[in-house]
Amino acid sequence: MEPKYRKSNWALAATLMGFIFSSTATSAAEISLKVGTSWNDKFPMKEMLKDVLKPMMEKHSNGRLTLDIHMAKSLCSEKTCVEQVKLGQTDMGTASVANYGGFSKTFEVLTLPYIFKSDAAAKKVLDGFLFDELNKTALSKDKLKVIAIVPLLGFRNLETNVGVIKTPKDLKGVKIRVTKSPLDGALLRSWGAVATPVAWAETYDAVQQKVVRGLYIQKPVHAMMKFFEVSPYVTLTGGAWTPMIIFMDLKRFEKLPGWAQSAVDAAAADLRAKAFDIDARYAGKMGAKNAAKVNYYQPNEAEMAKWRAAAAKSWVVGRKMDLYDTGLAQRILEAQGGLDGMIAALKKEGAL
Repeated sequence: MEPKYRKSNWALAATLMGFIFSSTATSAAEISLKVGTSWNDKFPMKEMLKDVLKPMMEKHSNGRLTLDIHMAKSLCSEKTCVEQVKLGQTDMGTASVANYGGFSKTFEVLTLPYIFKSDAAAKKVLDGFLFDELNKTALSKDKLKVIAIVPLLGFRNLETNVGVIKTPKDLKGVKIRVTKSPLDGALLRSWGAVATPVAWAETYDAVQQKVVRGLYIQKPVHAMMKFFEVSPYVTLTGGAWTPMIIFMDLKRFEKLPGWAQSAVDAAAADLRAKAFDIDARYAGKMGAKNAAKVNYYQPNEAEMAKWRAAAAKSWVVGRKMDLYDTGLAQRILEAQGGLDGMIAALKKEGAL
């Protein structure tokens, strides 16, 4: 017969080994979802994915679900992220509305000029009804589940190397770089510019060599990418809001066990609650960089009225191309309050 102390030691050892193996088994996630984005760590998408979505998924799943994050085009670019998610080659992706527009019109309404008064207004409407409405459409038409619709450094502004631009008449005949988005080109043409598509990688050289005389991007991007060196005059027109979409293939989501679906949904809600504050912090920090080297012009209210009025023509182009639902667009404007005059003007123009 073994001494009693030996039995106790064996029992203790067995208990400890069981604890160790149990801890090891639960420390590794059961499911890892792969997400790709074209943005690098200098942009707010880094914090949204790495510091919010990933830890929140792990928290809500008790460590059973995690996110494998691939930044800076290491997995996919804007366009290929959509393709790869649809083909089941990756689980999640990010894309701007402009790039997503090559696959679906679902989110085009978000980029109508002056559809939102501010980031705060955009968040209010998205939280109120719009996110659920757009996600419902994406689920039924695109077979994609929207994780979040997040801002990307605010609204676009007009940057040129031709001097101070105060109203649209000052822009007449000036070549401005635009994306391939039909609304982007229509907006610049409505302001009198010669809209000229240029690939992003070629834009700096094109402006420097005066092939085009300016571009239309967010203030923080202009500052960070040193476009002030070739287009030092910035008119704070605002207009086009710049949203990003984080999405997942619907079939992939539906294959997840119930507990994982719940964790994804809870983490997505956490991200949507924090995304605008994260973006505003990055926008402030990035916009301040090199700001002293830029000549900013803020149009007065009478001048802003001219920018807004001319922009209504681009809405008509979008309507003729069936890029947005007029009822939904009007509902977005009404939800913000104080835009009755704009709604009336758009109706008169034939945009609503």
